[in-house]
Parts: sequence; structure tokens; C-alpha cells
Amino acid sequence: MSNKKIAVIYLFFFIIPYILCLSIIGVSYNSLVLHALTWRIVVGGVVGAFGMFAVKVIAQRPVLIMYRSSTGKLLKDLLNFFILERSRLVIGANLVVDFFFSVASIYLVAKFMPLTIILGRTLGWLVLILVISLTLASYLEFESLSIYTEKKK
Repeated sequence: MSNKKIAVIYLFFFIIPYILCLSIIGVSYNSLVLHALTWRIVVGGVVGAFGMFAVKVIAQRPVLIMYRSSTGKLLKDLLNFFILERSRLVIGANLVVDFFFSVASIYLVAKFMPLTIILGRTLGWLVLILVISLTLASYLEFESLSIYTEKKK
């Protein structure tokens, strides 16, 4: 698999869904808590960080496959940070980064989106875009990222 193909798959399979999941955290929290920009934002950040961790765990196998196939240093470093099957330090760093991104998402959604939009159809559109992005990534390179292989006769 070429580095260009890995970068495209990584964009659709991980970067776009990561941003969308952060947006879902921000919209969900702000639709549940009307006074989100108080100390309660810390609770949203903690819940968001663990939610993002759960999403990353699901994507570990494809990320490992892309990491092993890539040859570019920048791409390898980006992929390496999100591999959770290593030390507790990396897992802790991922949780801290996800905490800060979750808090930022909650804050940005509360500041820049009116409550009528937050309580409207925003969550559905975010989930739709997430599904489309993951579907495109799966379509692009299902065989390379699959744990199932055909046995040759």
C-alpha cells in the first residue's frame, strides 16, 4: 500500500471521524447541559476523553496495518501516536489530548452555535457524515485493512 493511499484512508478512516466525534461530544453535551461553560465542562471533557478512547480502541487494527505499511516519517509519527497497544504513558497522553480536545469542542459549540441549531438536527448530520466517511474509507481499502484473508488454494 502506498503512502498516498494510506494518507487518504487515514483521513477518511481516522481524522474526519475523530473531528466528527469531537463535534458530536460538543453538540451532545451542550444539548444536555444549558450552562455548559461552567466547571461542568470538566465533566464533559472527562466523559468525552473516555468516549474518544473507546472509539480509538475500535480502530486499532487498521491503524496498526497502516503503520506497518507506511514509509513516510510524518505519516508514521501520526499513526504511531494513536496506537494504544503500547505503554501506559501513550494511553495517558491520548486521554489527556482527548480531554483537552473534548473541552475545546464543548466550548466552541457553545460559543459559536445557537441553541436552536444545537437542539435541532445537528447531531443527525454529524452522524451521517461520520457514516459516509467510514464507508468511503472501508470501500477504498477493505482488503488491506481486513483481519479476514482468503486462503489460497
